[in-house]
Amino acid sequence: MVLVTSLVISFVAFDRLATGYIGPYLIAALDLTNTQLGAIYSTQAVAVAVAGYVIGRLSDRTGKRKHLLVPLLILAAICAMGSLLVQGYIALLAIRLASGAALGGISPITQSILTSQSPPERIGRNIGVQTLLMFLISQMLGPIVLSHIADAWGWQAAYVASAIPFLLLAAGVWLVIREIDGRAGPSDGAVDVVGVGVGLTALARRKIGLCIVISAGFMFWLVVHATFLSVYLVEKMHYTPTGAGTVLGTLGLAGCVGGLALPLLSDRFGRKAMLTVGMGLAAIVPTAILLWTGPAWGLQLLLFTGWLAVGALPIYAVLIPGETVPPARIAATVAVTIGVGEIAGGVVGPILAGQFADAYGIAAPFWAALAVVFVCFLLSFLMPGPST
Repeated sequence: MVLVTSLVISFVAFDRLATGYIGPYLIAALDLTNTQLGAIYSTQAVAVAVAGYVIGRLSDRTGKRKHLLVPLLILAAICAMGSLLVQGYIALLAIRLASGAALGGISPITQSILTSQSPPERIGRNIGVQTLLMFLISQMLGPIVLSHIADAWGWQAAYVASAIPFLLLAAGVWLVIREIDGRAGPSDGAVDVVGVGVGLTALARRKIGLCIVISAGFMFWLVVHATFLSVYLVEKMHYTPTGAGTVLGTLGLAGCVGGLALPLLSDRFGRKAMLTVGMGLAAIVPTAILLWTGPAWGLQLLLFTGWLAVGALPIYAVLIPGETVPPARIAATVAVTIGVGEIAGGVVGPILAGQFADAYGIAAPFWAALAVVFVCFLLSFLMPGPST
């Protein structure tokens, strides 16, 4: 179960981050501005956020997880293959919107399967394994593989690369995952968009509220780097697109380490402590990009160290919410937490960052990311703890 759900999450992230990895190819082929490049990610993020909440709530209401997950994976594969038909910017926006509608429901359902079927003492470990594989595939292999595919066969082929994995995983989910009824009872009350904390204690509402705000800020930080770092390395530091992909692949290795270490350590030292460590590490990345003037290996080492911060993502998005709300509300709560992050950080963020880049230079988005993640660092101290 852990392996299959980890691979599902990994290829969802692989597909989601593809736009940033092949950004230089998209700009060259479609004559895009930085604002338009950010809008491609944002369009998909809108669909992810809306579909994530709607399908997550449907999953909680019906108790159906496996039976929703399989068709969503098949739909995601169809959307990936549909990229072959795209020849222009508007068509690309449309196909990424459709892709986001499929991918949006996959993450909350998959996370609810993992958290509901894991023993409490192993949730942090299992989430760590899931996050390790996610960053191994999506951020270590993803930028290297996708940049080389785009270089050899074009940017459409890079988007298509996730289609076969999605189809194989649909079969894997059907064969391996057990369908355990997670239906919300009448007294549970589904999480709603306006009142996420309905029926929860004041302490629980505070935890979920802080997770949502941190999600918005951290997603902005993550999306800025995922979308514009490759472009920055090519334009400002004169890397080749494949060379930039190799640098981003190194960050994927850091994501593997941080993705396993921070959730695992949170089982021992508490969710709050590791969340704060993660937000502190995150500030290193834009600081190094903006201020480092030494050798390239030094920049790469600083980026590796700072990128360990991505291990904080499952802590605020899954672990803390999963331990705060009843099991029958996990999918919807995770969907709201991730969804608000997608809207604020993944939809508005890239468009604003792209406008900053067009108006003030490609370094401007990273200054904004530094300011936002510093706020998240301060907010992490307000998280009630210990949460284990």
